[in-house]
Formats: sequence, structure tokens, C-alpha cells
Amino acid sequence: MNRVELEFKSDPADMEWHEQIATRLLPLPRAAGLADAELTALHVALVEAVNNIIEHAYAMQPGGSIVIQGECKPHELCFALQDEGIPMPLPLPTGELPDLDADGGRGWLIIRHGFPEIRYERRGHSNLLTLCRPLAAGG
Repeated sequence: MNRVELEFKSDPADMEWHEQIATRLLPLPRAAGLADAELTALHVALVEAVNNIIEHAYAMQPGGSIVIQGECKPHELCFALQDEGIPMPLPLPTGELPDLDADGGRGWLIIRHGFPEIRYERRGHSNLLTLCRPLAAGG
């Protein structure tokens, strides 16, 4: 297995996609030999990224398209998240821990813990956020 895909609609009231991430996407890193703790970090990071799409790109409005495509290459595992919401503000957050009294900003720390390499681009009316993690040789 070297590719997976999950497509669903944003709906702040429906959390079924949490389980779909676990059952349909995580077999890819599992097949690459990642340990359970690493799988948990990836799961939490993907959930946080999707939460950000629902909350910020779609402003909590249901019905927005979300597509996640995963690919495992010999030295890298990547998940590309695509949506048609509002563009992300740049530059991307660094993942530094925000001040204790900050209202937000902790999500990027979670995302970057699972995926140290993050790329973003706007393609026409779509956002493409690519989350990558290096793998040991032969992974």
C-alpha cells in the first residue's frame, strides 16, 4: 500500500471523519512500519489540520469539500489536504508554543510534531496543505 484517499464534507456537528482518518488513512503509515506512538501523533496532527479547515477555511459552515490524499515514498510519508475555503494567512505558523494567555495557536505545534515539513499553496480556488514526515530508509 503506498496511496490512500479520503473525501468528505465539512460539518462541525459530524465527527465521523475522525474514525475515517484512523481506519482509511492510518494503514498507510502503519504499512511503512511506524510505531503506535508515531501513528497516534500523525492521527492527532491530521485531526487538528482538518479541524483548522472546518473552523477557519469554512468558518464552521457545513458542506465544504475536504480531500485528503496520502502517499508513502521510500523516504517520506505525505498527506495532502485540499479544501475550497478561504486562503490561509501567510506565513504559516511556526509551531512555537504561544503565550499561556493566547486564545489559539497550539494546533500548529501539534501538526508540526507529527509532520515536520509543511507546504501550503493556493491553487485557483483551492487550498493545498501538504504535511510530510521523513521515514527511515526503506520505510
